[in-house]
Amino acid sequence: MPAKKKPNKKKSAKIKWGNVALVCVLAVVVGLGTFFLFSSNDGDGDEISDPPLLPIERDYISIDFHFPLIGLDGWDSESRQIEIADESVMIHAVITGIAEGPRRTTQLAPSFVAGLTIEWIEFAEAAGRVDISFSQNFNELSASSRINLLGSIVYTLTELEFVNNLRFFVGTDRESPIFGEADALRNRGNTLLTAAVPPPIPRNITLYFPEEQMLQLVAEQRAISVDTLVGGEYVFAVEALVQGPTTAGLSPALPANATFNGVHSTGNIVFVDFTSDFINAFSGGSTEEYMMIHSLVNTLTGLSGISLVQFFVDGQPIVGDSRFHMEDLSTPFERREDMIRDN
Repeated sequence: MPAKKKPNKKKSAKIKWGNVALVCVLAVVVGLGTFFLFSSNDGDGDEISDPPLLPIERDYISIDFHFPLIGLDGWDSESRQIEIADESVMIHAVITGIAEGPRRTTQLAPSFVAGLTIEWIEFAEAAGRVDISFSQNFNELSASSRINLLGSIVYTLTELEFVNNLRFFVGTDRESPIFGEADALRNRGNTLLTAAVPPPIPRNITLYFPEEQMLQLVAEQRAISVDTLVGGEYVFAVEALVQGPTTAGLSPALPANATFNGVHSTGNIVFVDFTSDFINAFSGGSTEEYMMIHSLVNTLTGLSGISLVQFFVDGQPIVGDSRFHMEDLSTPFERREDMIRDN
């Protein structure tokens, strides 16, 4: 019987890892290409969108926003972060944050009253000064509301290392700061940070009213209280003229409902800005108008440091305005001693 042949041993398979690795790499590349092709396709089969952008790294600083405490004579602050950017952008960010009000509403009160807006903001980089102008209704704010508003802005904006001082204005006026030219710059050293209203300062001033015959002006002494947060004594002098005389035989210099946009001083000049409504409603003739103008001029030039008075209507010089009988109201008026009656 022939001998059985032993079965052949199976040869072990030798795997060439280099070839396998190459195949895997190609598969991954093809797979990724197919994924991006179909996942980024917008549906029309023609365009492929750009890959997503990486997030931009931003820098921030913490600022303490100052607000008055609700119902208490005091202040507190809450820290917020603002983005480090151009100096003017950071100033606007701070003002916007103050206008938005506090976020801890159970403890802090807003500084801005409803309806009050900012007309314009300018930054004088070399001086480190910020100029801010409020809307006209700033003139209607109470003393405590002004304290809250100005204190919040001054103390918060000076948290920025490049802000040293501020000046405040009303409306489009860029020449007459709220606190007058001498005290225009406001900072932490001269700005109140309290809810308590300082007592008004008593002043004795001389008002001038027309006599009944409208021929001359007659002096009348009046004690007034000047609130320095509202304005200088010229503001209260005009308000006293609007209230009318208390002496028998004198006529009012201004209508009882007379309204003004503002009364400001720069140097030795007081600027009186009439409202259009007041001018349109003025029913006096040329004589009444003449006495009204010089009643204002003689009263205001009797105050310390004032020698000229100029008039405006809604912030504009009065040139050729048909609503006035006097021909030229575009230049400042000087005091007229010859119009004052000797007592």
